[in-house]
Amino acid sequence: MKIIHEIQFNNADALRLFTSNAKARKNNLRIHYHTLIEISLILRGKGLYKTGNAVYSIQEGDIFFFRPNEAHCITDIEDSGMELLNLHIAPYYLYTNFQNALNSNYIKILAANFPLDSHKINDTLPKEQLQELKNLILAIRREFECKQSDYVTFVNNYISAILIMISRSYKSSRFSQKEKQNYQKLLSAVKYIDTHYKENITLDSLAQKVAYSRCYFSSIFKKCMGMSIWDYICIKRIEEALTLIKTTDKNILDIALDCGFNNTVNFNKIFKKYTNVSPSTFRK
Repeated sequence: MKIIHEIQFNNADALRLFTSNAKARKNNLRIHYHTLIEISLILRGKGLYKTGNAVYSIQEGDIFFFRPNEAHCITDIEDSGMELLNLHIAPYYLYTNFQNALNSNYIKILAANFPLDSHKINDTLPKEQLQELKNLILAIRREFECKQSDYVTFVNNYISAILIMISRSYKSSRFSQKEKQNYQKLLSAVKYIDTHYKENITLDSLAQKVAYSRCYFSSIFKKCMGMSIWDYICIKRIEEALTLIKTTDKNILDIALDCGFNNTVNFNKIFKKYTNVSPSTFRK
């Protein structure tokens, strides 16, 4: 992975643009999840994208869109390998840095109960609009590489345009006032988790922060974020663990403790659940 640029908000990763390369492989199902929105542009290569209930062919120029907690992996990559340009966006970054986000249709496509016709945007947009979308992604890359004045503002505008185009392709409906209120309250809880996920976080304490009952808050969180609160916390911890395994020489126990787990048995179980491999296998 080569990071082109990343933005942090409240000491948590909020926005990252990076390229990644994948070697040729067959039937290597390293399924993974994110707490982030992922938009991927295929720069080079052919293969297959597998999700929880679909398989998509991949070729140069394809664009894929994944919401938080949507399982996906790339496999059956041809001999020449594959290169991708990936944009990761934390949902709360949209809510806090895009003034009209909650009044726009595009936020609604992030909800778990919103049906997506396809994760492959090529299947939902006409060729001309698909090229516009590709140009917007490449424009974000140029802004991050050049870093001219107000480049973050430009990038935010491009992201809005990208999500609006995707939203239009799925023909989303308007928010109700109650949905807006739920998203606004959810924001404070998500921001808290993103800065305290290594600590002991309870459902009761989170529900109290937003003045909802624990049952109602759990329901709203899952509807809006596409996962349970515990899943979100676990994925945040595993994302940190993946970084530590690849970038440090720390042993597995220390990494588990650093990421908020209290023993290696629990850590290994959850790590394998979200990555499909053990921590020691991932380190190889």
